[in-house]
Amino acid sequence: MDEDSIKNQDKGTEPSASLAGDNDAGLESSSSDSSTSGISEPPGQAADFDESQPPDLSASAGQQESDETDAPEGSPSAETGEETPPPVPFEKFQEALEAKEKLYDRFLRKQAEFENFRKRTEKEKQEFYEFALSHFIKELLPVLDGLERGLYGPESETVDNYKKGMELILKQFRDVLSSAGLQPIRAIGTIFDPNYHQAVMREENNNLAENEIIEELQRGYTFRDRLLRPSMVKVAVPSASATSEENSEQETVPGSQE
Repeated sequence: MDEDSIKNQDKGTEPSASLAGDNDAGLESSSSDSSTSGISEPPGQAADFDESQPPDLSASAGQQESDETDAPEGSPSAETGEETPPPVPFEKFQEALEAKEKLYDRFLRKQAEFENFRKRTEKEKQEFYEFALSHFIKELLPVLDGLERGLYGPESETVDNYKKGMELILKQFRDVLSSAGLQPIRAIGTIFDPNYHQAVMREENNNLAENEIIEELQRGYTFRDRLLRPSMVKVAVPSASATSEENSEQETVPGSQE
């Protein structure tokens, strides 16, 4: 009997212990709910608190700049920047196009006028040259007439008369050339000048100065102070014996003075 009573007591104590544990858990849950409910606030009050805070302007500006930089070149945001010029009206574009066409037309006209002026100038220059040449040839015609008369003259003419006639024709021809600007170069009796003379021969001569022109082999001419043809001349040079004597004299003179 004692054993049955003890078992019953043991069985009676187990439900009571479980009830106590449940009560403790309920107390802990209720305490935790009460603590959390005391710290947190209702949703309406939290939203009011967030709206009362001032917005972050620097962050919004940086985000806007990043959006503008990330935008592609052809996008409307890139085209609406301050650096892009406003679109040109169609009327102004049409006016600029017409002005361009007018300027191009003026350019073509000026180029054509310049080409015509160049051709006209060359033609006038050629005509002036031909006219000047015809004038010179006209002055030579009397010389040609004199040569023909002398060549086909009567056979009874003597040599002296024929020679005098040729001298007159030569003088007439020289006068025509001189009037045109042709002048002979003086050579005989002058000192050799390489600008106007061309030495083709040398002759030893102690009576004349060194490089003095002895003979003129071909006459030279200048046309309007410009060399047309140099004179071919023969110049005098001292002999070798004379130069050796002069050198010996120059060597003995200082010794005699001592």
